[in-house]
Parts: sequence; C-alpha cells; structure tokens
Amino acid sequence: MAEDRLPAALELLPAGPVSLRLAAPASKSVTNRALLCAALAEGTSRLHGAAPSDDAQAMAAALAQLGAGIDLGAPGPAVWTVTGTGGRPASPARPLDARLSGTTMRFLAAAATLTPAGATVTGAAPLLRRPVGPLVAALAALGAGIADAGDGFPPVTASGGGLAGGAATVDATASSQFASAVLLAAPYARRPVELTAERLGAAAYVDLTAAVMRRFGAEIDPSDPAGPGAGAGHSGVAAWRVAAGRPYRATDLEVEYDASAAAHLLALAAATGGTVTVTNAEPATLQPDAALPALLEAMGASMTRDGASLTVRGPEALGPVDADLAAMPDQVTTVAALAALAAGRSRIRGVAVARGHETDRLAALAAELGKLGVAVTELPDGLVVAGPGPDRLRPARLATWGDHRMAMALAAVAARVPGVVIEDPACVAKTYPGFWADLAAAGLAWRAHPGPVE
Repeated sequence: MAEDRLPAALELLPAGPVSLRLAAPASKSVTNRALLCAALAEGTSRLHGAAPSDDAQAMAAALAQLGAGIDLGAPGPAVWTVTGTGGRPASPARPLDARLSGTTMRFLAAAATLTPAGATVTGAAPLLRRPVGPLVAALAALGAGIADAGDGFPPVTASGGGLAGGAATVDATASSQFASAVLLAAPYARRPVELTAERLGAAAYVDLTAAVMRRFGAEIDPSDPAGPGAGAGHSGVAAWRVAAGRPYRATDLEVEYDASAAAHLLALAAATGGTVTVTNAEPATLQPDAALPALLEAMGASMTRDGASLTVRGPEALGPVDADLAAMPDQVTTVAALAALAAGRSRIRGVAVARGHETDRLAALAAELGKLGVAVTELPDGLVVAGPGPDRLRPARLATWGDHRMAMALAAVAARVPGVVIEDPACVAKTYPGFWADLAAAGLAWRAHPGPVE
C-alpha cells in the first residue's frame, strides 16, 4: 500500500515467525552521493536500480534547480538519467529545499559554493535543528563565501564563485556527512584539497563517499597510506587529498542495496523467531550497517549467505547484548528495539551522535520503550535497556517522533507483541516507502487506528 494511504496509526497483527524473501530497496546513501556526482559531471549518467524515497526525491528536485537534467523514469526501481552541469551548477531562482534530508542539506550546501551567484539551502522545520556549523567552517577555510543562520544550523547561504582549495579541518563529531560534503565538492576547487576529519565516528560512510567519487572519475586518496579512513575507528582522525583538475565524468552505476533498510527487515526474523532473506545483499558493500547481522548473531540469531542472498533465522528467545555502535549509529533504534524483546540487560554505547539525527533518538527510544514496560536508562552516549522478555511487554501506542528509523525499528516489537500501535507509519517514506507493503507480504497484516496522534 502506498505510504500516502496509510492511516494515522496502525497495529501490526503478530502471526508467529515471519517468513520473507525479498530484495531490499536501493541504498539512499549511494543514491544521493551518485546523484550529486552525476549532476556535477560532464555528460549523461545512468543510475540503474535506484528506488524512490523522499530523501532521493529531495536531492533530485534540488539538483534540477541547479541546472542538471533529471529523469527518474517510471515509478519503482528503474534507470535514472542525469545530465550533468559540467561542474557549473546554476544559481537557482529560489532556495533549495532539502525537506527532511540531512544528506541532501549538507551535500547541497557544499555544491552551492560552486554556483556563479550563490544559493540558499533550507528545509522543513525538523531539518533546521540539525547542525551544519562545522561544515560551513570547513568550506570557508577552503575559500568559500558561506554562512549558516548564525547559530550553526540551517538555512545555509553560499555566495558562489567556487572553492579556492587548500587545507581544511572539519569536526565530524555531529556527523560524518560534514566530511563527505566537503569531499564531494572538492574536485572542482582551483587547487587540491587536503581535508582532515577529527572525531570521526562512522568513517565507513566517508569511505563510501570516496568510492562513489572514484567511480565518477575523481582522484581522491587517503593521506594515511594504510587506506581510506585509516585510523578513524581508533583515533577518530582521518585525512584525504582530492586532486584539482580531475572533475567527475558521466558514468553508468548500479545502485547497491540499502544495508540500513535491510537491517530493519532482518530484525523481524530476530524478533519473531522467523526467517528473512534479503536477496541483493552484496557482500562487498562499504555500508557500515551491513555489520548488523553479526550483532543479531550475538543476540542468538543465525546467519547464512549464498552469494548476494543473506538469510537471518531468529532464535526462540533473544539474548541481551553489549554493543558499541559508533560505526553504525543509525542502528541504535534496531538494536534497542530488539533489546526490549530480550530477557536481560543490554547496553548500547558510542552513539551520542544519534541525539542529533532526525530526532534525539536516545530520548525517543527511552520514552517509547518505557511505554511497553521496559526500564531504559539514558546515558550520554547510549542506553541501558533492561528487557523483561516479550511475554512481559504490555500493549502501547508508540510515537515515531517523525523518524523513519523509529517506525521501522518499532515494527519488530509490534510483530512480536500484540496490541502495539505505531503512530505516523507513513514517515518511513523518507527512505523506504514500501516498508509496510513488504511486511504485509510476509504475512504481517495490520489494522488502522485513526488519529489524532497523541
């Protein structure tokens, strides 16, 4: 069912162990990086297998304002055609609207510096609470005329004229996207760019950025000879050099699966003792959330692989876990929801950054899991979840806080515990519009609970 037809709230109807075999949607992370590279490239690129989401639609619409030709083809996975600007994006007649997409907002802020007369990047109210100050400071150090709203938050306005290049340091405490955004614009600087990222947690996302850039012909190398992002997992510092005069070239790119979305599907197997197979989970991905199945194994699930097909089989009873999620902070919602179903004390660490995502995810998880009867303690960088086991959880109406990952993670609880109602289920359209339809295909029927949202 299309997300725009979903009710104000829905209740999944648990039906025992789920059995599901499907392809996960295309990666939002790869899609938005590839869209920007293609829009800056000379010539026409084709992105194969891309799937629509609100985040990708926001990026595509903004890039069209910057002068790129964008053809998203028919609905569903398709070939997206992007005719690039040759590194000369136009100054738009009105502000660029990133909607609710953090990647779109931060990547466009960097791209706006390349326009001839500047551009402003803004978005919906929740997005304007997501920090951007360190990115603005790094771009300014590279010669951009750029400013945020004055408090380190959007809107961001660039005066245009390009980047001079040189050396810059970015504080990536709040997001690895700051480093990725600078790097994505760097091939068009007048001199080589040397970027150092400090306090970088999810370094693999920047490695993913570099890999997409290379596919489009950019020359980007780690300053540390040990490899891309080397040392970031331990010291939190990584550095890259981007050559000048090596602009993006049009290319054809197969968009890989979304490991973050697949994690929410695999969690259903763990939660219900069922079996879920994701058929397009290519093992060579750089996406950090591809490590989530190993954590499910630590909680008692089993995992098998047959080429690109990845299968998780859930246990009769989940066990607690002690997990450092610094490398994959988006999965704090998934792991916390499963910890609520486990009998015992779980600890989730290393995810202070999650307080600055779509919402304060640590506070949101504590509030919503508490409604189920779970004792949750907030820590500065994580949570302690004292799971009573699924049979002792109580029915509850759970808010999603407008956060797609909250909704998809809480679905794992609702698939196991009767009487769990999830508000604003349509918010999953941000990254995975077909989520509820895919659950229905697994036998997880739902019934509507009309508003108002409490």
